[in-house]
Amino acid sequence: MAAVIIVCLGILTSSVVAQSKPAASQPTAGKVRAFQPGVGIDWGQLAIYVDGHVVLREGLVEFLACFAGKEHESIIRLDASATHIYMALGLIGLEPGHPPRWDDRRGRFGPPTGDLIDVSIEWRSDDCRRTASGFQWLREYEYARVPIDRPWVFAGSRLLRDGLLSADRGGDGLAVVDKPDSLLALSRNHVSRDAELWAEANTAAIPPPHTPVRVVLRPARARLYEVRVDFRGEVLVDKRYAHPEDLADLLKLTRRLSPDYVQTIRLERTPRSDAARLRRVLIAAGVPPDSFRFVSR
Repeated sequence: MAAVIIVCLGILTSSVVAQSKPAASQPTAGKVRAFQPGVGIDWGQLAIYVDGHVVLREGLVEFLACFAGKEHESIIRLDASATHIYMALGLIGLEPGHPPRWDDRRGRFGPPTGDLIDVSIEWRSDDCRRTASGFQWLREYEYARVPIDRPWVFAGSRLLRDGLLSADRGGDGLAVVDKPDSLLALSRNHVSRDAELWAEANTAAIPPPHTPVRVVLRPARARLYEVRVDFRGEVLVDKRYAHPEDLADLLKLTRRLSPDYVQTIRLERTPRSDAARLRRVLIAAGVPPDSFRFVSR
């Protein structure tokens, strides 16, 4: 999970949670240099600041943030061009890959590629400056909970013949479902059919419509997760139920950011057959066998 940071009248308070990033809450005045309209760069922190505003607080969504044309499917509308954000991310050393691509053989989208990015949101409320992880503005529709925090993928959208990105034409920004023109994407597959959308706006965490915000993009940092498997064979990540495919996604992202890290998975009276099945699922999903270990309690 990520921290909610509040700076009010010079006093900093934060929830005590894993992987908080105090640097995200520090005053930005004098640090961020204008790059292009709506886009600034903090060279000291290697962070990109993108202006935007809240356009949606309720209902199922396909984007955390979008460009013009997708406001009905997104929480934030970005007041900058995808092309300028793409350029700024490149200037701080991040390499784009490609968005999800349709695989006819598998009948589904393949995963996006690109460097990993942490996304946070800054805004002001009641004379306080607030900062939250982008995931804290989302909620899993099935479980009515905030998603497990993880990096985003710098998919990079698609370059058009006129030199612009397709995201500037179609509006696809920070997509939470498989979008072939997305600028940023999630590493795990999520279909975009209306009946199967997985994420909704976390209304309680989002300020009123039209509230100005800044979306902050930084090179991702590795997260540390507590992973357990209970006596029923159910996987728990940070004390919350997680599908084995979700665990596989988290482990692969962690290995990318920290190649030597080995995730401990604690077995709590877990049947051997369930542990063996989980191992097979993780390896089949592409998790390196040496990136995790089972420990019995």
